[in-house]
Amino acid sequence: MAAADAQIDTQGDAHVDARVLARLSAVVESRRGGDPDASYTARLLAGGTAGIARKVGEEAVETVVAALSGDRAGAVEESADLLFHLTVLWADAGIAPEEVFAALARREGVSGLDEKRARGKGEAMTAYDDDNVFAKILRGEIPADKVFEDEHVLAFHDIARLAPVHVLVVPKGKYTSLDDFSARASAAEQAALMRAVGRVARELGVAESGFRAVSNNGPDGGQEVPHFHVHVLGGRKLAGMARRT
Repeated sequence: MAAADAQIDTQGDAHVDARVLARLSAVVESRRGGDPDASYTARLLAGGTAGIARKVGEEAVETVVAALSGDRAGAVEESADLLFHLTVLWADAGIAPEEVFAALARREGVSGLDEKRARGKGEAMTAYDDDNVFAKILRGEIPADKVFEDEHVLAFHDIARLAPVHVLVVPKGKYTSLDDFSARASAAEQAALMRAVGRVARELGVAESGFRAVSNNGPDGGQEVPHFHVHVLGGRKLAGMARRT
């Protein structure tokens, strides 16, 4: 774990189970208001939500990379780092671990497509959800590391980068997907979004070397947030788009 000051004693436990997260959360909460120079956890909490969220994203990506590379031991360690940073995020948001455990308990025995349907996923994105994360960012309820903004578009750094440059370009209108945006957005909105993609690439220095602009549409396209957005990725040689089937 990256935060030595948040370690807890598991010696004597015959079986370390999910209760360790509750104990870890208590330790994290005890570091609130502590000396940032002496405590990594206190420094994270003092840095605010955006910094904590960025660390969670980074640890999530590192966990995925370890898993995809077949590094089992690395995946275990990165998973532990991810869980630790999640407990810090919970503390920052005022979320008790019991709330998360209760949500998990509600899903117990539900899996696959049934689980997705129970959580409102896996179905066509037809109705706009005002509580989606991008809507909250646009309203200023969630902080974002802004790259560019105009009347129609907001562009900001993705907290879970998949490349050295990874920016999300989001229209300010309520459009669920690329299909929805292309059908209902005004010509001015559509032009503004395309100009923003190019401007972001130029300002971040990837226009000449090359970049990728990606928009996932709907469940089969891998769309996760029901607000249309474009990923701008660059800064290194990118792998192929998708495997042949």
